[in-house]
Amino acid sequence: MFKVQIEESDRKDCLLTLRLNVNNTYESDLIINPYDCFDNFISRPTDMSLDVLYFTSIIYAIDKIIQRTDTYDNWSRDIEVVIPVRNLDCWNNAKDTLKLAVDFLTSDNWIFNFRSLGDISYFEKEETLDLNISIDKICLFSGGLDSLAGAINLIDENNNILLISHIDGSGSSSKLHHELLSNIRTEYNQKNIRQSFFHVYTKDSLAHEGTTRGRSILFHGIALFHAINLGINEIITPENGVISINLPLTPSRTCSNSTKTMHPYFIKKFEEALMLIGLQIQINNPYLLKTKGEMLVENRNPDLIQQLATKTLSCSHGGGHTPGWHRHSLNCGYCIPCTIRRASIHKFNANLDKCTDYGHKLNSQEINLSIHEKRLDLLALAYFLNKELTKDELKREIKLMANIDNIDNVADMLLRSYAEIKQYVYDKADDNIKGLFTCQLV
Repeated sequence: MFKVQIEESDRKDCLLTLRLNVNNTYESDLIINPYDCFDNFISRPTDMSLDVLYFTSIIYAIDKIIQRTDTYDNWSRDIEVVIPVRNLDCWNNAKDTLKLAVDFLTSDNWIFNFRSLGDISYFEKEETLDLNISIDKICLFSGGLDSLAGAINLIDENNNILLISHIDGSGSSSKLHHELLSNIRTEYNQKNIRQSFFHVYTKDSLAHEGTTRGRSILFHGIALFHAINLGINEIITPENGVISINLPLTPSRTCSNSTKTMHPYFIKKFEEALMLIGLQIQINNPYLLKTKGEMLVENRNPDLIQQLATKTLSCSHGGGHTPGWHRHSLNCGYCIPCTIRRASIHKFNANLDKCTDYGHKLNSQEINLSIHEKRLDLLALAYFLNKELTKDELKREIKLMANIDNIDNVADMLLRSYAEIKQYVYDKADDNIKGLFTCQLV
């Protein structure tokens, strides 16, 4: 059991820094840098908004500093944490439902306890300005292809949009966000488009866990923080259906599949917990029943998508170059998210999917099928697609993860998604890689 105690520490500007102590063995400081948030968006945040921001930040931090290799099965962790909050009764009322949501998200066993924050406030600023800004919609903006497509659709249909971004050293860089947003603002120069940028990170000398399943909850937390303060009852979280459901490709990936951020079960339980806390805010993914390719093909501004699609980051390596990369690219080109990305761009515009835009081409010279670790994602994908699951078999696989609504429509979407990938492999892979796939590729 990893027992985490949290102490109020110093301040980073106007926000409190927390110190996380794990089993009285090692410590880490959690720092939240909101950049110019309190000058441009929020004058004085509510206690509840700060509770949500810090709760999700604490989950993110704990997920980073406790390594899975320190557990009996090298994966699932037993974590007990006491979290300071201002609204103690509300959080105690929701802790069992929060456990269901976060257990599912990170594949761990969490025990949540809460204590009063006491006389110390998360926020302290002597002078705050009365800000007059108009925001109607809040949308996550990660720098990925889905968030780009979702943001463009939302901006095309609405005015007064707030885009939520976050970096922690492993995700999209602020430079990438700036380039994408600059092009969007140029295209929609009559629209009110704002961005809130947070940098939440841990400061320590520890070896960090690499899987970071809890990182995703922080995006929700930052968006919810703004929604509470701006009185908005919905946040938009664009994610294609195949990644939202994210079926494990092999038995060994049953727990370790990369993300459950937008899985309908997690969203449902997290929304239920928010209601128990006293928040009526919907987390809406309009693209659950869309493939990634359909998100591009059906976008309201295909010209802008064509201009910006290859500038986004979808790679599971978070933009970090792994040994053997020999091109200047944000995306490796061989991991599962890259494969789904490339298949979607290939569906949208086959000429836009250029092998030179990725660290690796889809051929056996660059991805050695005999010895190279980089072959593992391809082998897992081939193993799964070669089973050629029927719709009923897919529904069974979905139910093994969790019960969800719209399961028939979700299964149909998955079949279309896998067809996109098969078409891409057929058109772009060399014969050796095609030989891995015994399924019908087209």
